[in-house]
Amino acid sequence: MRASRTGIIVSAAPGLLALGLFYSLAIHMHHGLGKWPTSIGERGFPPALLTHAIVATMYFWVSVLLSVFILPVAILVCLFVSRWRHLVPYFALYAFVFIVSIVLMQFAPEPFLYWWRD
Repeated sequence: MRASRTGIIVSAAPGLLALGLFYSLAIHMHHGLGKWPTSIGERGFPPALLTHAIVATMYFWVSVLLSVFILPVAILVCLFVSRWRHLVPYFALYAFVFIVSIVLMQFAPEPFLYWWRD
């Protein structure tokens, strides 16, 4: 089986988007607040930063939930339906890129990670 370029891009895009939203939020937060947040929550955030934070966190958590609960089912279905078996590598690529993105998120500055995790 030869992987399609479109399939590879579509499979990798969600994890890369999560990583992009995460680091763009970190940059936006540091520039918008002039420093890293000193407390948990969004108190004192400008409206644009608040919107960015909501979008990034919601996207990340929806992606995590889909990856944990839906992805394994999709892979199992594709393994049992022979016509869909060729899709398994794309789901595997999606999972790999998402895991790599989460690992790369751990290199953000510690004050931002503290805010993100809580």
